[in-house]
Amino acid sequence: MIFTILDNCILLILTAVGILNGHNIALLIITAGLLMVLVTYRSFKDKEGLPEVLAGAVLMLLFAGLSGSWIGCLIFFLFKGLKIWIRGICGISMAFLAEQLIERTQTPAESILHALFLLVFYITLELLYVLVRYLQNEKQREEDRVRASNISEMHEKQANEELMRQNVLAEKNARLVERENISRNIHNSVGHSITAAIMTLDAADMLYDVKPEEARRKMNDANDRIRGSLESIRRAVRVLDDETKEITASDLKADMESIIHEFVMDRTYRVDHDFSRLPDGGKIPGEHAVFLTGALQEFLTNGVKHGHATEYVVIMIGDSAHIRLEVSDNGTGDFSTENRDNRIRNGFGIKKIISYAEKNGGKTEFVNENGFRSMVELPIYAMS
Repeated sequence: MIFTILDNCILLILTAVGILNGHNIALLIITAGLLMVLVTYRSFKDKEGLPEVLAGAVLMLLFAGLSGSWIGCLIFFLFKGLKIWIRGICGISMAFLAEQLIERTQTPAESILHALFLLVFYITLELLYVLVRYLQNEKQREEDRVRASNISEMHEKQANEELMRQNVLAEKNARLVERENISRNIHNSVGHSITAAIMTLDAADMLYDVKPEEARRKMNDANDRIRGSLESIRRAVRVLDDETKEITASDLKADMESIIHEFVMDRTYRVDHDFSRLPDGGKIPGEHAVFLTGALQEFLTNGVKHGHATEYVVIMIGDSAHIRLEVSDNGTGDFSTENRDNRIRNGFGIKKIISYAEKNGGKTEFVNENGFRSMVELPIYAMS
């Protein structure tokens, strides 16, 4: 739009000069009006067609002839269908030939001087247009920079909002995981011991009148179980407070042996265990240790509850990358590949064990063949 305004301003100036020096003022004004319409029409088109070029050439030749002065030949500057140097040659040649061949009022030297003036005018106008284009491009680039900055700021704001949402979601997930860990550890580490303690207290109550010494012994056993449960809760909380804490394999073995001792207390069950393939000097993540002790309690109790097992074999194996717990019993349960998914879905303890193992890159296996065998394996990176 700015170049259309400049073109029309030049046309108005040339028309004013032509009115002062021309011969047919009315025709000159009509020609100037048609040129102004053509220039304005041309600004709405991306590219000039042949009709516009021809119409422009005819009108500019007529205007140059009617202007009555070599200055009117600047009209060829508006002939945008041609390059600037071609337009300059056209205008200068037209002025020189008109003065020497048609009007014959100027000497060759004067015509050459007028031609030089026209050349200066052409160069000046072109420099003006170049400056306008430069300023316009700079303005456009500044607008683009502002737009890009605004878009970048908007994207950054959106990214920050998305990051905040992700942080909130991560924090929420962390709380859910922690809640799941607490529920699993309480169920695995405490539930079985408290159940056994309650059963022992019930037995002590029945024996209190007839066998007070036996009842007292059972009450002491129940007390030991409850104390052990309290220690399990404390151990679980310590692990949750510091998930990176590690314990030695020898401590894990001691916890496992304590669980086995509590399990066979006041019972006729037999539990053989072999922990020799777990190096004593190895380090195990504390959370893994709590999980494995809870898993052992779950496997032992499930053997009695679902398979009426009386004999168990507990094996724990560890190396530099993995630790594996296997519990086999002589139970006669109906666990099979057909009802596996349903049993696991309805079994809180087993479902939690499978979930924990999968989340930590481990695996589980449950086989009911000549007794029941449970296996859980976890990756570790601190065994030495």
